Amino acid sequence: MSSAGAKYRVTGDDRRPEMRAHIVMLGASGLSKTQARPIAKAYNEQVMHPPLTKAAFKSVWTKAWDELIAEDEEGHFKDLIGVEKAKAEFLLYPYLPLGSLTIMDGDPGMGKSLVTAEMASIVTKGGRFANGERLSKGRVLFLSPEDEPDRILRPRIEAHGGDIGMVRFMDKPFLLDAHGTEQLRRELKAHKAVLAIIDPLSAFIPESVDMYRANESRGFMRPLAMLAREMNVAILVVRHLRKAAADSAIQRGQGSMDFIASVRSGLAVIAHPNDPDTRVFAHTKANYSKKGPSIAFEVIDTDGGSTPKIKWNGVIEQNADQLMQTAKKATPVERAEATIADWLSAGEMPARTAIDRLVAAGFSERTIDRAKDNLGVVSGRGPGAKWRLP
Repeated sequence: MSSAGAKYRVTGDDRRPEMRAHIVMLGASGLSKTQARPIAKAYNEQVMHPPLTKAAFKSVWTKAWDELIAEDEEGHFKDLIGVEKAKAEFLLYPYLPLGSLTIMDGDPGMGKSLVTAEMASIVTKGGRFANGERLSKGRVLFLSPEDEPDRILRPRIEAHGGDIGMVRFMDKPFLLDAHGTEQLRRELKAHKAVLAIIDPLSAFIPESVDMYRANESRGFMRPLAMLAREMNVAILVVRHLRKAAADSAIQRGQGSMDFIASVRSGLAVIAHPNDPDTRVFAHTKANYSKKGPSIAFEVIDTDGGSTPKIKWNGVIEQNADQLMQTAKKATPVERAEATIADWLSAGEMPARTAIDRLVAAGFSERTIDRAKDNLGVVSGRGPGAKWRLP
């Protein structure tokens, strides 16, 4: 195996079982045989040291794929009596379960990335979080293309008392398609991170995936969930809030509801309704425990004002739903504006698709036209017309 800082390599007798596990993961993630085979070949060439021979690779490939087919033919159901009970484990109770996905929602500039820097710093030292719970010591991986490692990431980790020797980051951005997920898997295998932070979610979604379609968003999240379980790592995905109002905090995240449905824990960073200088870290979803308390914090300056840092101010009574419901009720036009702006922030959209979705959401054509005009949406003409923000 590789050492820290070295390229991940699998040697000797470990090659065949690792190659088999890789092929099974590709098939289980939904890739076809035609799609999976070239990825598996590349993995053999880049990771196996030395690569398996053509005959050895063919043998492993055939047996692994036959196993997948056999499992499928056995049926999709099992007896529960044959399942061993397992207790959920946490990197940080009750907010970050191990072997699972967690989503953190919040508006831009609210402090989501500062919270992740604080969590990461505590993990590198094995310290205690604001709720008093101790985090297991381990390595942390940042996939955060918007945070410069020299001006943002390192200063923030150091400001929060973290050990930068326990932190790795994504140096060359990639999307989390099949190839990108495999890149992430190799990194986690090689360097054994216990916490991986993906910030923001929208930077990693391929153009072919419509984040507002349930089947496509769940299909995007499924391989990540499988990877988290395989590596027993806590994967924390950071997401912006949509501007449109919602009945509960769990519905406020950008994209389809299937994103939050795909994770085992949901977090949010929310403005305090009565204090503009205070934000709140809140728990919106918990599958393995009861929800944790909401904790207030403020952002203070360090290093002469160049590096912000979190200062925790203790537990508050309001939960995420109560905090978000204090916002003023928006008019139909304002809600339509927020919805359109939310959709188009990710890029242009076919006009027909946008109109059909807005009508399905209950907006009248008059409301849609007024919202579109207020935003200054640029739209072409004809059947191929698209909407985009000015």
